[in-house]
Amino acid sequence: MENKINVNEIVRIETMPKVFSQLEQIGAFIDEKIKDIDILPCTEENKQEVKQRRTEINNILKELDDRRKFIKAKILEPYEMFNEKYEQECKGKLVSASEILKTKIDTIEEQQKKEKYDELYDFAMEYIAVNEIQDYIKFEDIGLNITLSASIKSLKEQVIDYCEKIKQDIELIKMEEYRDEILYEYKKNHNFVECKKMVVDRHKAMQQFANMAMDQVEKAAEDLEKAQKLKKVETLEVPEEIEEWAFNIKATRTQVKKLKEWLDEEGIEYK
Repeated sequence: MENKINVNEIVRIETMPKVFSQLEQIGAFIDEKIKDIDILPCTEENKQEVKQRRTEINNILKELDDRRKFIKAKILEPYEMFNEKYEQECKGKLVSASEILKTKIDTIEEQQKKEKYDELYDFAMEYIAVNEIQDYIKFEDIGLNITLSASIKSLKEQVIDYCEKIKQDIELIKMEEYRDEILYEYKKNHNFVECKKMVVDRHKAMQQFANMAMDQVEKAAEDLEKAQKLKKVETLEVPEEIEEWAFNIKATRTQVKKLKEWLDEEGIEYK
């Protein structure tokens, strides 16, 4: 069998020209039938003739349309058989072969991608270690789009550019007041400006909170001091005025003795 086939020579439609010839003959017959309808008088006297001509034309149309449907079914019947055979003998085999080859191509390309990934990973990790930035960056952070069409050279340049940016950012961060906090945030997204702003804003908020808290504490202390002073004034005892009292008692000597002792203990003068 030849390596190349002529599909047009294998798949032919032999009967359609004959069908077209028959339709042309019928078309000529129809032309003869309708050639004078434009000049038919439109009067009450020839109304029945006009209606009869229209009925005749409609009957021809129906008969031909029924025949068209029959011919369509007959034409489609071999087509369905042809299509089934085509699916079985041609398309099915070719689709299956194409899928097998695609799987092989995918396997080859995945291996090529893996080899490219491994080479770039080793290069990046070595570059990171040499520049002592391994505490701040992982290979995945670089975000390389490793495709078959991307060159190793361009991808390595992306690795170098990203690592150099990290180095420069770290040097800048080390000069910042809140460097430890900024470095902690920087490890998450490698955006120096954003991380610095976040930390500075956080300290501003903390300072504002501390100032508010201090003001509240001072106010509370003042209020407490005022309350204590007020309470102290209210609780001061007013000294009682000393008065003289005269009274007679009726008691035993022992009771009188105990009364005298009590008066002495209380510092009460008596005669």
